[in-house]
Amino acid sequence: MEKRTISGDLLSRGQETQAQMSTGFLKMKFYKMRLVKSHPTIFGDYPRSDQWELLLKAMKDDLHKRKLLEFRHPQDKEKVFQRHYIGNQANGVVLMTIGQEKKPTDFAFVWIVLKSAYYGEPYLVFVKFTQSFRNPDNLAKMVECAFNWELQGKGVELVLEPWAPKENTMWAFDFNMSFIKEMKTMDPNDLVLVGYEDVLEDYQMRLARKEEIRKPKVIKKSDDIVTYILADNKEAIVCFLHQALKGQKTAKGIARPFRFLFDHQLTEHIPFKAVMKEFPELKGLIKERSYNDWTNPNSTSYDNDPQYKKMKDTFKLFS
Repeated sequence: MEKRTISGDLLSRGQETQAQMSTGFLKMKFYKMRLVKSHPTIFGDYPRSDQWELLLKAMKDDLHKRKLLEFRHPQDKEKVFQRHYIGNQANGVVLMTIGQEKKPTDFAFVWIVLKSAYYGEPYLVFVKFTQSFRNPDNLAKMVECAFNWELQGKGVELVLEPWAPKENTMWAFDFNMSFIKEMKTMDPNDLVLVGYEDVLEDYQMRLARKEEIRKPKVIKKSDDIVTYILADNKEAIVCFLHQALKGQKTAKGIARPFRFLFDHQLTEHIPFKAVMKEFPELKGLIKERSYNDWTNPNSTSYDNDPQYKKMKDTFKLFS
């Protein structure tokens, strides 16, 4: 199977197809969702994968704010879009909006169905896309990139293929039927209504603290930095740190890459002692207390730090 991408075999911009309909202001564009292996076989093709549980986990992690999806315009990486779930997410059957808070009319509805009762295969539909999304293929590329960043290192990638279903009026019925079917199989603890994500996160944090108090404290004595790396490619993480720390002289700058890795669940909190062992050249540039403050999400924030935001692009070079 030849690997396809949104930037490759697509219909030209503005071309009307069966896959894109316009009824008044309501526009729709259909895409099949494919999972393919990240690396080709010896024959150069990219076999399909059925590991949909990986994509489902990425969606659940995003809903519960464990690891957020990031939607950036493919032609303007500085333009970031927010997502919001509408109603419950039922095992990959979900409706969300993607848009910009400062431009209420600049948005699109995204209907995702991983387990279709009618069509029998995963698909998504963009509805009422406007302004920045006049070309829905840009929106598709943005969704692709958001999910593939979260799938990085899992051995699979998401590919969206333009689709013209023969019975394209059935998709709304299929969404509702698939949603009801999957809701019946869900654990009640996973039934989270939109608007309650923050409440759930707060509840889970409080619960985790209680559980942590009950557990006996296990102190890692190792001062080897690799011990605290959670990612599979530990060597790539160490290389990333060495590159990111070049030229850094301030406490915030030195702590930034360690905080980035911790925020993205790629490492545990790396003790100051292990940092000094791996990077002896940092001695005298940062104190343990400052390091702990800047690497602690409860003490400091990098929300408005442009260098932190650019760090994801740097990390991609080593992943």
